[in-house]
Amino acid sequence: MENLHFFVDKLFDLAVIERWNDHPRPFNITELDKQSHKAIIAYLLAKMEEEEKGIEINWKDLIDGLIFEALQRAVLTDIKPTLFHKLLKIKKKEINKFVLDQYKDQLSSINEELFEKMKNYFEYEEFLQNEKRIISAAHYLATYWEFQFIYKVASDMYGIEETKKEIENRLEDFYNLIGVQKFSLGKKSYGFIDLCGQLRFQKRWIQTVRIPETSVLGHVFMVASLVYFILNDENKKDYVSDSCIVNTFFTALFHDLPEIVTRDIVSGIKEILGKEDIKEIEVEETKNRIIKLLPSYIAKDIEYYLDMLNGNRDKNKEDMSDEFSNRIFKGDEVKKINSEEKFKKDYCKSEYKPVWGSLIKECDTTIALAEAVYSIKHGLISKELKKAADNMYKKLIGKENVGGLVKSLCKEVNLKGN
Repeated sequence: MENLHFFVDKLFDLAVIERWNDHPRPFNITELDKQSHKAIIAYLLAKMEEEEKGIEINWKDLIDGLIFEALQRAVLTDIKPTLFHKLLKIKKKEINKFVLDQYKDQLSSINEELFEKMKNYFEYEEFLQNEKRIISAAHYLATYWEFQFIYKVASDMYGIEETKKEIENRLEDFYNLIGVQKFSLGKKSYGFIDLCGQLRFQKRWIQTVRIPETSVLGHVFMVASLVYFILNDENKKDYVSDSCIVNTFFTALFHDLPEIVTRDIVSGIKEILGKEDIKEIEVEETKNRIIKLLPSYIAKDIEYYLDMLNGNRDKNKEDMSDEFSNRIFKGDEVKKINSEEKFKKDYCKSEYKPVWGSLIKECDTTIALAEAVYSIKHGLISKELKKAADNMYKKLIGKENVGGLVKSLCKEVNLKGN
């Protein structure tokens, strides 16, 4: 798709939009990280409403809303919240038109229905009401998480108590959501949110200086968003179901969750230590330190997304845990589909929670390449960054789903084979 480059540009715009830039901040807080944290929290809130209160959630609608709001923020930048909400009351029509005009052609070229849905999402309050409420609650919970750090260094700042009161009042409006009640206790479920938030502190390409810097948390949202745009392609609707979009999106969103306990192990060290041994430790630590914080019905899904559901596998067998495997969940078993063509033909349309893992791998590598390319375009380049970009370019340039995007991204930089 020709317009994927446009949407990747918008994701990187989110990476340079700084939040709370009129307050002292103990760390760099970007809009990209906020949108990623918000998506994770929205998943948890929706799952709790569905399982514990029997509320029907349309998961595809929830993801659409998350993407639409991220795209909105990419063009509205960091307008002060109080001003933004006042403007929406008196200039909602004009603001919505401005946002929609930025995306009409590009989004329609992917899927005409998707643009119409975005238009309805912003113009009609009653549209996707349940999903929109969950997303709003996730927005304020992610904001509250950020504010706790701000408050510690700005407690003497004029107006800070008013800001604190405003955020807390907003959260109280969503207290009928079971997840908000649980998170307010500050115990296990909130601990999971906090650990995910800490992925903001873990920088990508830790041994290389880049512009813009991106965190692990921001990276997974970019990967999930790229997956979303590719799977929503009009040309894929005959064989890609909503179930495939939903499960592949959330797998992409959570795929780096183990880095909370492992941090980033560079490929050279992985070879020395042994990938299988590292994976075995990673599975054990992720289950014992992270996933155990979640209710069992969510833990089961997260383990499936990370391909850890079948327990500790024999490291000499082909079924070793692999978050990038193509798989379905049938009955109580995870079934790997080694052939991508067979997966696309027979399982993308199924309701067995299909995860298109090989596509996530392509998008993961493509976003990593984009992280290198944007730095090169900014004039900040190292020998290691250039070498890594060359290698990723060679791996991706012939791929059906991302090859065109890779060629477009690398058009202005001197990568081998370009």
